[in-house]
Amino acid sequence: MSGGEERQARPSPRLARGLALAASALLALAILLAPWYGLGAYEPTGWEASWWLRVACLLAVASVALLRLGRGALVPAALACALVGARVLLPPDFGLDFDGLEVPVERRWGAWAGLAAAALALLATALPARRARRVP
Repeated sequence: MSGGEERQARPSPRLARGLALAASALLALAILLAPWYGLGAYEPTGWEASWWLRVACLLAVASVALLRLGRGALVPAALACALVGARVLLPPDFGLDFDGLEVPVERRWGAWAGLAAAALALLATALPARRARRVP
């Protein structure tokens, strides 16, 4: 580091875009295919469990399309991350009530994979956007 400059290792915009594409695609696949919740033997996918996750899936697909077109996808990635985070934090009520006995809804591995993919997609999408706003 010459002249007292500090250099931070940052991924290139191309790498960040590829990472955002992969994470957004992984999020869509996790919502469509992976079990998100468990009620005994019933393990619905994210798509089956919640409208919020259906919207998040569509936003992830929109992010992939926007990134492929070379456009910014920060807003859809942020909205998808917020929806997924809310659904992991607040699991849906499947309307099962047995004379006041509460039926617990357990989170399955798909919820955690979806949350990780959504966070990674948002982070990778935000890196190039942050660079573009930076003033030299």
